[in-house]
Amino acid sequence: MVHGARRHIPMLLHHRMNGTGLNRRRIWGALVWCLAIGFVSDTALAELSLQTSLNVEEMYTDNLFYRDTEKEEDFGTYVGPNATLRLENPDIVLGATYFGRFIFFVNHPSRNRYVQNANILLDLPFLTKRYQGLSVTVDESMNFTPQLDAFSFSQAEDSSSLAGANPSLGGGGTVSGAGSSSAGGGGAFGGLGGTQGIFTRRASAFNNNSGLTVGYEWTPQLTTTLAYTNQYRHFFSSGFQDSMTHTGTISLPYRMTQGTTVTPMYSYRQTEFLGQSTQTTSADRMIFHNMTLGLAQDLTPSVSMSVNGGVSFIKQEGATEQVPGPGNTTVERVIGHKFVGRFIGGATLSKTYRQGTVSLTGRQTTGSGGGLASQGTRTRTITGRILHDFSARLSGFGSLGYAQNDSVGGQAFQTATYRGQVGLRYSFLRWLYGAVSYSHIDQRSKGTVATDLVVNQVFLSLSAVADPWYLLR
Repeated sequence: MVHGARRHIPMLLHHRMNGTGLNRRRIWGALVWCLAIGFVSDTALAELSLQTSLNVEEMYTDNLFYRDTEKEEDFGTYVGPNATLRLENPDIVLGATYFGRFIFFVNHPSRNRYVQNANILLDLPFLTKRYQGLSVTVDESMNFTPQLDAFSFSQAEDSSSLAGANPSLGGGGTVSGAGSSSAGGGGAFGGLGGTQGIFTRRASAFNNNSGLTVGYEWTPQLTTTLAYTNQYRHFFSSGFQDSMTHTGTISLPYRMTQGTTVTPMYSYRQTEFLGQSTQTTSADRMIFHNMTLGLAQDLTPSVSMSVNGGVSFIKQEGATEQVPGPGNTTVERVIGHKFVGRFIGGATLSKTYRQGTVSLTGRQTTGSGGGLASQGTRTRTITGRILHDFSARLSGFGSLGYAQNDSVGGQAFQTATYRGQVGLRYSFLRWLYGAVSYSHIDQRSKGTVATDLVVNQVFLSLSAVADPWYLLR
């Protein structure tokens, strides 16, 4: 089967961001091309719908700027719309979403601003045909963001993603993750290449991800999958490292029995560091050879388990770092350029029950610093979460997590981070939702690229979701 090419091009725009004109023209060109396809297609069975919501959120934080000392607390108000315009017929699915928030602070009015996010979605079902077990997928995404990629210990679980949220509007719930960072505070950092769980200061960035995946089903039990991805990251804020990452992967999932699958996998990843280096580290490129063997098993109809393990060989070329020297000076230290092996793998156990789900996950991965530093990293994470429906109207979640980041051959990363979250969501009416959530972050760092910090946040939100308005049906 050849899957229809899917284009998902998100843009997170900010009024202080520069140098995006060319990319905006490319995006508008792609949108015009998509619209042309849509209108050329048979419109007799087309459906054009508009979905909207209005969202208001109150936030309290005791550490607005994610600092170790001189903490500043504040109350913030976030208000703005979500909107989704979607055109769908048997040949094409074309959509655009918009997210906007006015942000006001009581104690720091200079941080008041308007944050917006526009997304374009294109799916082409008319490309779907059958070719003797062959499958092809193409992915492309672009993202302008005034904060680093969010990483949460429970897969970015907040009240907006609880059961019953409106999926086409992103849940219509709290925007706590975007609010705290885009307002000038720290953002949760989950960079390219596996560095996760490090909270740091605000940093504007541009990301472009593209990929191609080709699969072939030799038998009902055996499939071969080849994939290539290209990831480019550029920071508009100083003190971070630009990079280009190429990854090629081959996997051979084999279904031994109903509910049991074994998957050997190999991937080659190369990260090239671009532009000016960070203040403490520099490198030319890193090479990763990753080999793992995985097993997925359905233990019961409601309990599933997956485990995988293997080795990652890391080579750092031209890597150096600044370390303390005699007499309060700093000296440059060269990091070894030979391949170094590290264990990688993980395990997940999950259970689904009548009123929700519960899961526990542990992972160890390797990365290339993700923009904080030009240095190899080993990341360990342990996360657990629960989603529970107390009634038809009331649902909640809880999550706990731990992340440890250490340098491979260097001293930039020596960080341990803990995070706990709880939240409740209530449906007052069919179209009116409310949510309350609390987040606690505790980070301890002995490395050179992250700091100690403790952050407590409380969020209270209301979302009014309108019925879909069908412009064409």
